[in-house]
Amino acid sequence: MRKLLVVDSNALFHRSRSALTRAMGEVETPFGVPVTGTFGFLNALFSVIEKYEFDSVVAVYDAGGNWRKEEDTEYKADREKSSLAHYSDMNLLVEDVLPALGFTPVGVKGYEADDVIATVSRNSAAYQEIVIFTCDKDLLQLVSNKVKVLLFSSAKKMSLVDIDGVIEMFGVYPSEVKYFKALAGDSSDNVAGIKGIGPKTAVKIIEESRPKGEDDFMSGADRIAFHPKVKGNAATFYANLRLVTLENDVPDLRWFASSAPNLNVVKTLFEGLGFKSYLKPARLTKILKSLKVEAG
Repeated sequence: MRKLLVVDSNALFHRSRSALTRAMGEVETPFGVPVTGTFGFLNALFSVIEKYEFDSVVAVYDAGGNWRKEEDTEYKADREKSSLAHYSDMNLLVEDVLPALGFTPVGVKGYEADDVIATVSRNSAAYQEIVIFTCDKDLLQLVSNKVKVLLFSSAKKMSLVDIDGVIEMFGVYPSEVKYFKALAGDSSDNVAGIKGIGPKTAVKIIEESRPKGEDDFMSGADRIAFHPKVKGNAATFYANLRLVTLENDVPDLRWFASSAPNLNVVKTLFEGLGFKSYLKPARLTKILKSLKVEAG
């Protein structure tokens, strides 16, 4: 069975950088370039590809621009602006480090990384199992019989979420998670829900709005919009739904399977970054094996 790992690079980088900065301050190369996020990101990525066997890895990132912010200025408006060191660190990871390790990062201007991940997940027919590596529960709406989400908190705290796991977390099926967020809101993205509707009420509305036979001609969204507790705020529900629903058909999107990097390139990269722990024989052997590099 062929398995694909899709990495939510921005979310993983941000979580890793924030945690390491709090724990040990800024990590820099011998030349003073900030690499805190890069180091934390690679620690997490290596721990996963060493533990699980994947035929390929696709790293997805935010390429800039966001149509959701153009439609709603409040969307993610409460996010703290990233520092110059953060941007420098992230650019190094995407432009230099990941390609040197055999990964081709993919992103599309105007779309969020989540949209690209949704499109890759939907259109990778060559793989029988797809695992999305992220810290973001928004991506749980993509879970299916074929797609699972590996939720990352730390290298020692990760959980692989399937359909049953999504139901346990939200009380609804993965395909209904977007309805849940449109009704109850999503504080992480600064999306206000409908007044008077909390998580428990949202679940009840979704359950009561599932098709009953006579209304099969209506979409799931329309059935919810006509629910007595929603119809007075149907416009808000539809607007929220557009924001929280992931695009799964990003135009002109191409992505490439990962390939084994050159041994000397990997060593030179780690030396330049100052990641001495990666060059210790036992650690390097594990990393090279996970990257499918012949040690030689």
